[in-house]
Amino acid sequence: MAGIWRLGRPLLRTAHIGRRCISTVEVGTTYENLVVATFNQLGAALERVGGTSDNGIDFYGRWALPNHSEFFVAGQCKHYERKKIGPSVIREWEGVMSRQDTDTLGVVVATSGFTTGGVHVALSSAYPIALVTMASPLLEPKQTADDEHLCRQSVIRGFVWNRAAEPFIGRLVIAKKHFDVRKVELADPAEFAIQLFWDGQPLPV
Repeated sequence: MAGIWRLGRPLLRTAHIGRRCISTVEVGTTYENLVVATFNQLGAALERVGGTSDNGIDFYGRWALPNHSEFFVAGQCKHYERKKIGPSVIREWEGVMSRQDTDTLGVVVATSGFTTGGVHVALSSAYPIALVTMASPLLEPKQTADDEHLCRQSVIRGFVWNRAAEPFIGRLVIAKKHFDVRKVELADPAEFAIQLFWDGQPLPV
C-alpha cells in the first residue's frame, strides 16, 4: 500500500494494480460488487448496500436454492491483503446478526481467509453464520487492471458454516476444483477454487 502525504497528513491511501493506482475506497467497492455478482451467479438476488449508514452490512438480499425455501442473506466484506479475519470481527458481526430476522443467513466474506480463532467463534455462534474466502483476481498484486476477464470474476477458495446455518445451506457440498492438475501446490491457495454442489448438482459459477 502507498499513501500521498501533504503537511504530515494522508490525503489518499492507494493500491497499485498493474499500471493503475486506485484508492482503498475503490478497492473495497469493487470487491463488494464482485462478491455480490458471484453470489448472484449462484442463484442469489443480492444488492450492495454500502454507505456510512449501512449498519455494518455491505450486501443484502435473498437466496433461493433449488427445491429449498428462500431465505434472506446479510453480508459483510473484508478486503485485507495477507491479513486473516480474527475473532473480534466475527463477534462484531454477531452484534449485526442480533438485529436481523431469524430467517437471515449472515455471511462474512474475506480475501485472505480467517484465523483459527475467528473460525472457532463463528462455529460456536448461536447465529447462522457462513465464512467465505473469496479471492479477487482483479485486486491481487500480480494481476493488471487491463485483464478484462478478471474484472468479472471472483474465486471462492473457502466456504464453512456453523450448525445454526444448517437449515439454510446444510445441503451444500464443497469440493476443490484445481486449475491445473499438472501443477498442484496445496499449500498455495491460488492453485485451486471451490466448487459448490446442491443435491449433487454443481451450482452455476
